[in-house]
Amino acid sequence: MLWLIESAQRILGMRGRDMPDREARWERDGAAHGKFYRDYLPEQNKRYSCVHCQAHLAFHDDIISKSFHGSQGRAYLFNEVVNVRTGPAEERILLTGRHSVADIFCASCKTTLGWKYEFAFERSQKYKEGKFIIETIHMVKDNGWDLMAQ
Repeated sequence: MLWLIESAQRILGMRGRDMPDREARWERDGAAHGKFYRDYLPEQNKRYSCVHCQAHLAFHDDIISKSFHGSQGRAYLFNEVVNVRTGPAEERILLTGRHSVADIFCASCKTTLGWKYEFAFERSQKYKEGKFIIETIHMVKDNGWDLMAQ
């Protein structure tokens, strides 16, 4: 029954703070029952989807910066994403210094999309904590983009 409520919330455009915690939902639905319930973002908004399986990933409005680089080229920093699983955190030396990051994977097709900033060791990089990097090679623009051209 909870999946029906969550689906209605997604259709009505409720996001992040209005929806149950993603990790708790995955633990309940994904691990316990071996099922994956995909989050769907409202159709009226510009959004990005996984290029490999078309699972919705993020709203265009949740982009913080387009000035990032991943291992395979350009990447965007997002405030919030959906339909991703997070791997274990590890320390890495990135272009902007030392960070604790966790790789993120598409929850549907398991493709590595980028990473999540868990902790920034430098004060100037603290704004990245809890934010997500998705490489553009793994995203496709989805819905609402044609309307902007008119």
